[in-house]
Amino acid sequence: MDYLLDTNHCIYLINGLDKKNSRRSETENRVIEKIRRVQSDIFMSEVTLGELYFGAANSARREYNLQRIDLFKQALIPIAVNEDIWKCFGDTKAAMRKQGKSVTDLDILIACTARLCDLVLVTNDSNFDGLSDDFQRENWA
Repeated sequence: MDYLLDTNHCIYLINGLDKKNSRRSETENRVIEKIRRVQSDIFMSEVTLGELYFGAANSARREYNLQRIDLFKQALIPIAVNEDIWKCFGDTKAAMRKQGKSVTDLDILIACTARLCDLVLVTNDSNFDGLSDDFQRENWA
């Protein structure tokens, strides 16, 4: 099974790898250790890349964070959002609205990327709880 990291897990990884082991949070350590043990391919969505860029632009250390993102995207190549993912987005958002559930648009795009690429979505975000069970999810945090 291969994996797609949600933005929060990408941040845990970026921040954790930038620190000495003794300075990492428990969450950062858990995510890094899981990634070291997994014998699968790991990806991110280009939507996550956009969220990371937003975080950098919104931070006090913009240039520093942009450099970290540039290094990170060499390790985890972003999967592009294509027309099939947009169709999944439309179907998923409509189905959720009919059920009275909501997930942010960017999170639906990330989830649809994982689903259509047959990847397990790795997230610590309860926002994804509104998705149906055919969206495979794990939490490494």
